[in-house]
Amino acid sequence: MPPAPGGLPNHWHLFNLRESPYFQDTLGEPASHYPLSLFVGRETEVARLLAAIGGAGSSRLALGGAPGVGKTTLAQLVKSTAVAHGYWATNGVLPFYPEDTPERVLGGVLEGLYEAILTARPHTADHAAMRRAQQYVRAFRLAGGGASLSVLGVGGGGSKSESAVTPSGALLLDGPRVIRELLDLSAEAGARGVVLHLDNLENLTEKGVARAADVLRSLRDPVLMQPGLHTLLVGTVDAVTGAALAHPQLRTVFTLQVIAPMPLSDLVALLAARYRHLVLDPKRSFTNPVTRDAVAALYGVFRGDLRGVLKALDEGVSTLVGLVGPRANTSLNEGDLRPALIHRYAAELTSALSTTRARQLSEWARKLGPDATPDQERLTRLWKVSQAGVSQALRDLSRAGYVLPLERRGQAPVRYALAGPARLVFG
Repeated sequence: MPPAPGGLPNHWHLFNLRESPYFQDTLGEPASHYPLSLFVGRETEVARLLAAIGGAGSSRLALGGAPGVGKTTLAQLVKSTAVAHGYWATNGVLPFYPEDTPERVLGGVLEGLYEAILTARPHTADHAAMRRAQQYVRAFRLAGGGASLSVLGVGGGGSKSESAVTPSGALLLDGPRVIRELLDLSAEAGARGVVLHLDNLENLTEKGVARAADVLRSLRDPVLMQPGLHTLLVGTVDAVTGAALAHPQLRTVFTLQVIAPMPLSDLVALLAARYRHLVLDPKRSFTNPVTRDAVAALYGVFRGDLRGVLKALDEGVSTLVGLVGPRANTSLNEGDLRPALIHRYAAELTSALSTTRARQLSEWARKLGPDATPDQERLTRLWKVSQAGVSQALRDLSRAGYVLPLERRGQAPVRYALAGPARLVFG
């Protein structure tokens, strides 16, 4: 295996690639060195979201989709495109946390606006509104109020502590006025508006989602409805529906955009763009590490979970390099990848799960079929345990990454599906 320039082995050089093309990083984030120019597809969704922002003085958009479908990168592209057309935006996100309060979220919005303006127009730092905002931002950060956002093109980090935002009463009373002043300042400085990205909803429990809904309701009029502010709320369909559409006061002002899995043709184009971007030596041809048929097979197994299939491709190729390929510039095929991934995921599953949880997964696949999408009542009969026992089992299996809750259909019970690794092992 050829060494990398720094002396360490890099098996991707065998394919004439600098590094793995199957990274799962969000494009354009401060921590990622992968540019948004690698974004492929989603033309309809992007156009609809940009039209909603451009056609309103203030907007609130909820982006819902399954985990790993590409929601956050889509939000990054929308923000970047909006910035190219005269809007300002933060590159990072305002994360929701399970214990969130109106004070913390309001403080995060104020912090995001402050940093967006400061980066776009540094000379406004001495403006009276910016000085007032700075006092609250400093208190917000020192109190451990939330993540330090970065603005498009500028790095940043994040942290969260148990402390409450202080002084909370002053922030609730005066914060909306300071936000209004910042939005007025941005408009006077030439911004068409400011786009903020609220995320992390898919990591909240039902109780956390309900809390987020209450927070959003309390901030609707004093913050979210302010002219010039455009909010992108991102999470699973159930999470954003539970948060942004739970109360009548929110349903009337939030617009839901459901993000479906990208078609296979877009995934193939996405990988082709990554291969071209990561070519090691432009004078030599490169070999696709895997065949299109192998990509299609895995994408079907993972039910459109882009993040999951990219991880599987990365792990499969990394496992097999030097054993079966590359063979005379021949890409790895499904027959190469599937046995290697089954072996790998079976070992991980045995290590990660108790004997009882592994047996329950096996019974699900063997008796119902790996494609079955049962609800809790059906699993209660299958596993012969109580309703509470099924709920706990599903929580454990979901946290471990072997089961996915599906989008709720109206008032019907939530249904569940085996995730890609479990479908490979038991399918």
